[in-house]
Amino acid sequence: MDLSEGIRKKGFRGWYERQLIEAHLFLISGFLCLIMVIASLEEFSLRTPAWETLLRFVAMLGGSALCLWTLKRYLVMLDYAEFAAERSVCEKCAAYGGLDLGGVAAYRARKQDEDEDEEVFAAPVSVRCRKCGHQWTIG
Repeated sequence: MDLSEGIRKKGFRGWYERQLIEAHLFLISGFLCLIMVIASLEEFSLRTPAWETLLRFVAMLGGSALCLWTLKRYLVMLDYAEFAAERSVCEKCAAYGGLDLGGVAAYRARKQDEDEDEEVFAAPVSVRCRKCGHQWTIG
């Protein structure tokens, strides 16, 4: 769920809480994949039948790839949630998290990963403080 949709449906605090829960579920999933890889590695032997050796090898490769993907997803989600949380404090009255949607900006920001060719899009969101009415943009 993106930031503007989250603020509209659950409010900022609800969106932030949900982002942290989802991110930590990815972390737990990655940890479980790592345990599976270690268990497969422990029983890996070339003396066993070929099909069992191949199955363990595929499980180790798949589990490793899934572990790395879930760790990356965890870090991206956590980083985005913290980025939004740092910018959710009103500059005028210092209220935290009491935001209403002020409209979504018309452009999309691009963040290019240096490691990969994949682009991450995050639309800047215009928000308004419920307490004093001050407007600013998160994103």
